[in-house]
Amino acid sequence: MSAPFRTRSKHHWPRHVAVACALAANFSALAQSWDKTAANAPASDADVRPGERLSTWLLRQPEGAAAPGLAWRVPQERLAQQFLKNTLLVRIEAANRLAARADQVERLKLITWLQQMPVTGRVALGVVDPRWLQAHPEEDPVLSAGQQLVAPPADLKTVAVVRPNGELCHVAHEAGRSAWDYVTACEPAGSYDWAWVAQPDGRTARVGVAPWNSQPSDEPAPGAWIWAAPRDMTDLVAASEGIIKFLATQGPAPQGKDSLAAASPARMDPQQAATAPSTTVSVRPQPVPQYQPYRASGNDWGETGLLQTPTARMGQAGDFRTSLSNVHPYSRLNVMFQPLDWLEAGFRYTSISNRAYEASTTGQSNKDKSIDLKVRLLSESAYVPELALGFRDLGGTGLFSSEYLVANKRHGDLDFSLGIGWGYLGSSGNIRNPLIALSSRFRTRSGRSSSTGGEANFGSYFRGPAALFGGVAWRTPWEPLTVKLEYEGNDYQHEPQNNNQRQRSPFNIGLEYRYSPNVAFSAGFERGNKVMVGITLSTNVASMRSSKVADPPQPRFTPEAPANPPGWASTAAEIESRTEWTVQRIAPQGSGLHVWITESNTVYREARVQQIIAVLHRDAPASAKTFILHYNERGLAMHAQVVDRAEWVTAHYQAQTPAEKRAVSQREYAPPQDNSEDRLLEFPSKNAATTAATNTSQPAEPVMAAWEHRPQKFFFGLTPSFSQILGGPDAFVLYQLGVQATAEYRFTRSTWVNAALNWRLVDNFDKFTYTAPSNLPRVRTFQREYVTSKRLTLPVLQLTHVGRLNEDQYYSVYGGALEPMFAGVGAEWLYRPWRSKFALGIDINHVRQRDFAQDFGLRDYKVNTGHATLYWDTGWNGVQARVSVGQYLAGDRGVSIDISRRFDNGVTIGAYATKTNVSAARFGEGSFDKGIYISLPFDALLPRSSKFSANFTWAPLVRDGGAKLGRINPLYEMTTSRDPRAFSFSPPDDNKPKAGDNILDFGPAQ
Repeated sequence: MSAPFRTRSKHHWPRHVAVACALAANFSALAQSWDKTAANAPASDADVRPGERLSTWLLRQPEGAAAPGLAWRVPQERLAQQFLKNTLLVRIEAANRLAARADQVERLKLITWLQQMPVTGRVALGVVDPRWLQAHPEEDPVLSAGQQLVAPPADLKTVAVVRPNGELCHVAHEAGRSAWDYVTACEPAGSYDWAWVAQPDGRTARVGVAPWNSQPSDEPAPGAWIWAAPRDMTDLVAASEGIIKFLATQGPAPQGKDSLAAASPARMDPQQAATAPSTTVSVRPQPVPQYQPYRASGNDWGETGLLQTPTARMGQAGDFRTSLSNVHPYSRLNVMFQPLDWLEAGFRYTSISNRAYEASTTGQSNKDKSIDLKVRLLSESAYVPELALGFRDLGGTGLFSSEYLVANKRHGDLDFSLGIGWGYLGSSGNIRNPLIALSSRFRTRSGRSSSTGGEANFGSYFRGPAALFGGVAWRTPWEPLTVKLEYEGNDYQHEPQNNNQRQRSPFNIGLEYRYSPNVAFSAGFERGNKVMVGITLSTNVASMRSSKVADPPQPRFTPEAPANPPGWASTAAEIESRTEWTVQRIAPQGSGLHVWITESNTVYREARVQQIIAVLHRDAPASAKTFILHYNERGLAMHAQVVDRAEWVTAHYQAQTPAEKRAVSQREYAPPQDNSEDRLLEFPSKNAATTAATNTSQPAEPVMAAWEHRPQKFFFGLTPSFSQILGGPDAFVLYQLGVQATAEYRFTRSTWVNAALNWRLVDNFDKFTYTAPSNLPRVRTFQREYVTSKRLTLPVLQLTHVGRLNEDQYYSVYGGALEPMFAGVGAEWLYRPWRSKFALGIDINHVRQRDFAQDFGLRDYKVNTGHATLYWDTGWNGVQARVSVGQYLAGDRGVSIDISRRFDNGVTIGAYATKTNVSAARFGEGSFDKGIYISLPFDALLPRSSKFSANFTWAPLVRDGGAKLGRINPLYEMTTSRDPRAFSFSPPDDNKPKAGDNILDFGPAQ
């Protein structure tokens, strides 16, 4: 054997040629194998009658056929599965050439075993109860010629663990056992990190089977496949997801000696069946340890951590938590969020009870604002800890500024952390700063407190004393309780504002009690002499969803068109009530039914589109073969969709295979540049409508003339109004609650005037006496004067006209009271190609400061302001960026950067910062303008559909530098339907398998 292996090490191409020939043979034989498989299929396969539903087939079968292992085989899906199989063979073969000689023999066995596995074309099924399917026809597929239904074996009793060489280890199924139990039964001395499980119904999951990653998971069912590649076989670990998905297409795992026959009935060789393993082993009497899952837990500072110290752990993308903690003399209000899996950020208010707020006129305690950031550098693995780099009080006054590098390693229910901190976290100096070895500049650290605050002091990072810190968190057997023990690196003898505290011990101990998934209480004993208490409210905004129990029932569905259509006025009224969109016109043209829609800017567009199609199908005559939806805003054509009625009916009346879903011809297009879309909107003459009715080719079918909504000129509404100011010197919270009347009058579709009248009813503005100092024109720091001068104000009175220059260019001109503090005139131009990730806008404004009463009076200050803005949808994790360059209200010039992430359910989290040619000293406290914001669509929060969103913005301070004009009706927001993801936002999927799901698309749960 040595000579052939030496030859392969020198010349790799013969193996490539062999593999290529094998793949070509596989593809060329694929069509023949489909016919042979059908010919050699068991009787239950041949019993499929084209055109019947799955429920009908099930009712004709023996009782055991309606089991989770039932396999629906669709010929059109075999090509994708064959490609997966060939990719796995090539990948394993390529790695095999680099493996040790002994491993090469084992890999060849695995390759041979995979080659023998058939390509089945299996498609997932959801519920297989025939009576349930009859009541839910959308989950009940209509069977076609060439498809097969393969019932699972009558008595599944074992789980098959696939060894790295392709041998099967059959383990007797035992209720309550985990994948780890079955792997250990077959390989008691093996070292594994992950097991991949394919359940009999085709669902796949990745399960941790090591002390560092184990957590509860669904137990394997009888007939499940388990693939576990040893830790040191990295090539097989990397191929594991593909292997388990391919095994999921095989149906339930074979049982006992007939394993190969059960897995490959069409390709079985009698000699192979004779050599199949027949031994069935049992799981060990003692189950493997069942550890509690990791759970993100906040510390006193709101960070993911222990008590005073942070850890390297992160939550999930979308995690959002607010916490309150108190340990004398500090009380902290923390708001933390996780926009990405590897990034945690947030802000904090710290109240120092024994120090006064210097600018306060009410005697309140000092309030410090800070921003935190933590980035994961390494993810945990068997031998590598999770590693994170963090910054505390990054953009505040720097009173508590810290930098840290921390690592975490888990073992079962214990999670250990060890880190090194600088600044506040390292003030005890219990070790020598290791960075001094690089430069003596790291020996000393500049003072913590900044005169202006808000500026990142890069010159002090990682400098001065350093200290080790660490600890352990124990998930106790009582699921809600976590115990924390830590050693901190702060000795409290270098506290800011000369506020040193006595520390009897650097060890802290605490408890966290998780009252519910969203509420946690914490308590601890810190510094050896102080009690800490806290509460945390948490959620995951990316998984927010709300059942629409208050919505009207779905339109009654029948596959047939109505015999007596109710009329377009009724149809339009129901569409508007269900969507909150406005229907301008409905017009049949040939075999198409055109619907013009406006005021459709919302987050969950696709859900509303489905409501519209359901209403149109219920009300439209059979002559309407397609539905064409035209979207426009303020008379500007934006977007159009074409829906094939028959395909829509099929999709809602029966479960479809992946191939059928891919073949759906619904398409979208940009309105043409010649404005033909707008001309279609023009109402035809009465004679034209009459002619169309008399010339119809099907006189027996009702003919419905075009319908047009009578234009409404005036709109009026009342809404509650609320605003607040946080962290000011007069009071921690200043608020006002009132009612706002809004009105709009439309001169034409593209020209209108907006007005708002606000009546302040309840407030605590009697405490509001502080006006911030400023070295710039007071464009924002007259905040107190604007909100307290009058109770009845006119925040907005704006006249706007918009237009379309060509297919991708839009413009607007506007004038009036543009915002509460400024009035003037301006113009905007936007270049936004349809479905492009980029857009470019320019706005130019001449404005003058309004009177404090927010009426029609004006002050002397006036300025020209405007920006050029680049909009970029990165296409990566929903991240969007905006970069603006221009002149701001105070006459300063600079750049604004806005970075946000929009999750699939429409929730947006973002941050912005502006830096201008104004120095930090002249800008004042805060150094530069910055803030954090979140937008929550009401569709994700409320039990009734709503097209509106709740928006919250936090800015640490209001200053005059970097202030933008806050006008309404920006073109970019008006044209959101041109966004490539405009119709993709929806509630998170429940991840339950449905009939017709592609098994290869199932994501491995972790």
